[in-house]
Amino acid sequence: MGIRAKFIIIITVLSLLATIAIGYTSYVFSRQNALADAKSKGEMLFNYIEASGSFFGTYQKPLIDELVTDTERFIPELMSRFVVTRMEYDLFAETQKGYQFKQATIDPLWPDNKADANELEIIQYFATNPGVKDKEGLVEKDGDQFFYTARPVTVDKEFCLRCHSDPAIAPLEQREIYGIENGYNWKLNDTVGASMIYISVSEALATAQTAALKIFFIGIGCLLLTIVAIWVFLDRGVVGPIVRLSETAKNISIGKNLCDSAHSDAKDEIGVLANSIDRMRISVNKLLKRSCPDRN
Repeated sequence: MGIRAKFIIIITVLSLLATIAIGYTSYVFSRQNALADAKSKGEMLFNYIEASGSFFGTYQKPLIDELVTDTERFIPELMSRFVVTRMEYDLFAETQKGYQFKQATIDPLWPDNKADANELEIIQYFATNPGVKDKEGLVEKDGDQFFYTARPVTVDKEFCLRCHSDPAIAPLEQREIYGIENGYNWKLNDTVGASMIYISVSEALATAQTAALKIFFIGIGCLLLTIVAIWVFLDRGVVGPIVRLSETAKNISIGKNLCDSAHSDAKDEIGVLANSIDRMRISVNKLLKRSCPDRN
């Protein structure tokens, strides 16, 4: 294998590895940025939801209790923090696409809040790790990729138990609306669910992958141009001159063409080699005592 082929193979392998590394690094950074952006959006929405819940519990609930003195009355849109939060989010979702919010619950009053298999694992994780306040990760739902942020729902207030402990003491209107089969027998400090915010990242991840592929193919194109340029350079500036000098040295070794000068004005290594061979030609010619015609 010639010098040119060896050099081209080395350059190709190294350049290809560099292109793959750059494309992969681009994808990793783009993916990380997409997930960081989703996390930031999820935290902002969570902060709003929790602020709304805190306002409900601190200010609205006491006023509602004062106004609604009949303990058998139950108006979900007015008296349930869960319902208020869900309705607020439903209004938000009308204009903001790519977001999903769910009050995933092990045994909910409202069937739509029933936790799926992944959410049950998250709830169990919170229950066995009471010091953990949030959890995040990637999950696939209905063929779409989502970044989720989860926070535990714990029975930390006594007034929750009025509606969710023994169904016999729950408001009559609540039992009429939701029945008495689900959403009861909660206990203080139980982890009964998880508030889940899902941010769609499928488009962002697809964009990151597309950008990485573009960088990879641009790198391949640049690599091919570089190989062609190197091939031409080696052919004209290195391999070609070396082949000619090799032929000249061979002729000198057998006493042929001793009057053909190999002198070069080039200042690089090829020029030094050419001039060295030319001096050898002159020395051999002198030893053989031949005279050459003036070709200037």
